Amino acid sequence: MNEIMSVTDSPAWAKWWLRAAGVYNLAWGAAIIAFPHFLFDACGIARLNYPEIWQCVGMIVGVYGIGYLIAAEDPRRHWPIVIVGLLGKVFGPIGFVGALLKGTFPLMFGMTILTNDLLWWIPFTLILWDAFLNRQLGAPNPAVVRRFIKESRIAVPPMELFRFHETPDALKHLIPPWEPMRVAEAPKGLQPGTRVILVGRVLGLPLKWVAMHTEYAPPHLFADRQEAGPFDYWYHKHIFQDDGAGGTVFRDEVEYLPPFGMIGRLLLDGMVRHKLTLMFNYRHETTARLLQENRISGGVKSDG
Repeated sequence: MNEIMSVTDSPAWAKWWLRAAGVYNLAWGAAIIAFPHFLFDACGIARLNYPEIWQCVGMIVGVYGIGYLIAAEDPRRHWPIVIVGLLGKVFGPIGFVGALLKGTFPLMFGMTILTNDLLWWIPFTLILWDAFLNRQLGAPNPAVVRRFIKESRIAVPPMELFRFHETPDALKHLIPPWEPMRVAEAPKGLQPGTRVILVGRVLGLPLKWVAMHTEYAPPHLFADRQEAGPFDYWYHKHIFQDDGAGGTVFRDEVEYLPPFGMIGRLLLDGMVRHKLTLMFNYRHETTARLLQENRISGGVKSDG
């Protein structure tokens, strides 16, 4: 019988890669502890005066192996173990290159990097990406939530502007051309419970963004919340206010948290705000242009 995997289960391939890494590390660590001079003799390097130091390295490698076996039970939950392992597998080769340039080690000594480090870069990265895309998002701490606001005047009444956003093609027109995202599932409306799905790639890796509509009060307000996607938290209100002169004060209010917790807030928030500024400037300008150029008639015309 085929195993049925729930949406919260880690994929089988991630578990098998971590089990393989665990067994490999335990075997490699045990070999170093039992035969501390073997690698030096094989490479023609003078033996260490204190082989116990090298045996301690073997012990550390073995401890990593135990960590990988623990992480294999639930890679999405134990992703911190994976990221620590990946960092070690990146910094190790960097350190060896430095030693190689100084003439400390011969090139032959670095052959173990192929199996100790390079072999695991891709699977560990994919495991971390899977954990990132499928992380469980809880209620945010109001004290750390970021806020972004974009407001402009659109020269049409609120109802006309609201109906524009209700048309099936509206979102497709509002995605900036430089963003590597496309609409995979357009919302059938803006009422609570309807959703929109965007797909694309970030650094060559696939990304899926699912937003669920949560508030609906035409022609004044609708809102959506991220169900799955790149942010730790995302809540977006679209507000339409009559300006008393036949137009609309159009306001986007976004509450968000960058990914990766405190590290993301410290390192990524500036970049996120810059991207939001560019994106919402484009959206407001495009909305005004489409409406003012009469490209809609009760809604955006479908392409083709």
